[in-house]
Amino acid sequence: MGNYYYTDGFATFFDSRYTGWVHTFSPRLADHLDRQGLPERSVIDLCCGTGVTASVFCAAGWQATGVDGSAAMLDIARKKLAPAVESGTLTLIEADARTFRTPRPAAACVSLDGALNHLGSVAELTQCFTSVREALLPGGEFIFDLYAGSHFRHWNNVTLTDDAEAVIVKRGVWDDGARTGMLRVSGVFGTGMAAERVDQTLRSWEYDDAEVAEALEAAGLVPAEHDFEQRYVKCDSGSCSLTPVPCRTIYRARKPLEEE
Repeated sequence: MGNYYYTDGFATFFDSRYTGWVHTFSPRLADHLDRQGLPERSVIDLCCGTGVTASVFCAAGWQATGVDGSAAMLDIARKKLAPAVESGTLTLIEADARTFRTPRPAAACVSLDGALNHLGSVAELTQCFTSVREALLPGGEFIFDLYAGSHFRHWNNVTLTDDAEAVIVKRGVWDDGARTGMLRVSGVFGTGMAAERVDQTLRSWEYDDAEVAEALEAAGLVPAEHDFEQRYVKCDSGSCSLTPVPCRTIYRARKPLEEE
């Protein structure tokens, strides 16, 4: 899971260019959770990245815990959300998604933008989901999304970003048969003394509904229906327009109540 630990330059580039969908979906997600009658307004943002979703929950009055395996991503979140961190509204933890632990259980856990596609097997999904279950209060909600192959097929190209802030080359490969692939992102982002080298290799895997259901069941989580609109399963990346949409599936599950 080494590709999970984003480098400093890539974290900065990611925060600037790849958080559009999370900005769009997070308010809708917070609204959904507010209507579920949860025992308290506490949430774990698993693979929180640079803190986009955590910021939405904190602004709405939730107690949030952000978990990410990348110190570089957390550094950006810590700077952007310093008032929430200083007030205790937001706690940031550097940890692996498969084995994370939190100081206290929460009423909800979310993980967005295909972050869990970085997990390399159904066994690793199960390990992650088990950690989620242990981190939730009884009856707690777990909302996450996973990318489909239609998102990853654009990796079979070489693309160039060349503008005032970035000169970035992306080149990769996606194998539909193996349902896995890799993407290399390299170049320079920023201007003047703030310019940073970007050099990151990403690896992802595709999982179907049956595999996700298997992992949830093995972890002791119960799948549930949701009412998120279809517009939220479409990619917002221009390069993804080369492939069919929808490009992701949103999943909802819950931790059973103790008496169930």
